[in-house]
Amino acid sequence: MDFSSEKFTTVLHRNFWGEWTFVFEKSKLCHLRYNSSNAKPSNLQACTYAFANIDTDIPVSVSRAYRKAVQQLNEYLAGRRKKFTIPYKLYGTDFQVKVWEALKGIPFGETKSYKDIADSIGSPKAVRAVGGALHFNPIPLILPCHRVIGKAGALVGFGLGLEMKRRLLVIEGAIPQEMLLE
Repeated sequence: MDFSSEKFTTVLHRNFWGEWTFVFEKSKLCHLRYNSSNAKPSNLQACTYAFANIDTDIPVSVSRAYRKAVQQLNEYLAGRRKKFTIPYKLYGTDFQVKVWEALKGIPFGETKSYKDIADSIGSPKAVRAVGGALHFNPIPLILPCHRVIGKAGALVGFGLGLEMKRRLLVIEGAIPQEMLLE
């Protein structure tokens, strides 16, 4: 999806985890992108010191939505939030949206396999297609594709990188902290 249209507002955000790009349509989050090249979090980083590159002329509704999204992101990365309540709008195929929405059914601290997701959407043979849809998840963390693992429990395939997937699953207690060393 191309988010360069005038109907979208882009806000850059930086915290100790790296740089984030939030894209909103009015007050709804449409896209969240992470760039880790400028920072590497420590095991205990809480993202308390975060700031935005935000213009004063953005609409008030976007400003409010952005501040709520950042607050929830920071709380989650600090281990103090288990569920996001950010309004969002998804752009994708019907199949992709069905897969992305299924991610909300994976509880904090738990994991499911690609096969589990395929079964949950009524397409048990679409395991590879589920992986393809997850690759294009426009709002990772909010729709927790990091909770999807290989059928043998392997940490595979995550658009933000396997190191980030490990860190997120450690925050949630889904895997032991020792796995950060692998």
